Amino acid sequence: MANGSSGEGRRKSPPKVSQQSPEPRTARGRRTRDRLLAAARVVFETRGFLDTRVGDICDEAGLAQGTFYIYFQSKEDVFYNLVDSVIADRYLLTAVPDDFTGTVADRFAYTLRQYFAEMEHSRRFSRIVEQVATFDERMRENRMQIRRDFRQRVQHGIERLQRQGAADPEVSAELTAEAIVAMINNFAYINLVIGEREDLDIEEVVQTLTNIWARALALDVEKAEANDPREAPRKRKT
Repeated sequence: MANGSSGEGRRKSPPKVSQQSPEPRTARGRRTRDRLLAAARVVFETRGFLDTRVGDICDEAGLAQGTFYIYFQSKEDVFYNLVDSVIADRYLLTAVPDDFTGTVADRFAYTLRQYFAEMEHSRRFSRIVEQVATFDERMRENRMQIRRDFRQRVQHGIERLQRQGAADPEVSAELTAEAIVAMINNFAYINLVIGEREDLDIEEVVQTLTNIWARALALDVEKAEANDPREAPRKRKT
């Protein structure tokens, strides 16, 4: 989940799990690589990681195995590259636009809404990612680093609100951030990825979790907006 919702500042790029081999130099090479990535995602989602073979990916792509090894070293390599692509897209989708108008609570809700929609869309691949993270150390560390980054951004946002006098100064920013991240991640995984609940109204979920976040901080929206530096240019124009 990317930044913006709790005012923790401009987001950075997500940590990558792949070795990031050089991009193909030609348009044809890029199309072939993308073709292999798209085929790999279909096969992983259908067969799972453990039962997928390089040959299965090549069959799905309609390409020879020799072509596969021009672009990727192994089944693991193509999977890592897919994970990086999905996570990068998720960061972009959940980042609050610079021209977004609304309160700090509205920004939090925006990020939640985008995050839940993307998790629901990519639920099949997300299941495979979580499966692989249980036995692949690189994947496990990548997942933990992404979570640590998210927690730090939420913590910094809480600390900023506390400095502004917009959140309870007695609240532990670190522990509250940990609780918020656990709430969001676990809710998404259980209900959207695994599919525990099929009858959820996502908008109701977004509003409920936003209220929990705001109440945990004893959030004063008016103080937060009055002290938000992003509002300064708009105030100068009026």
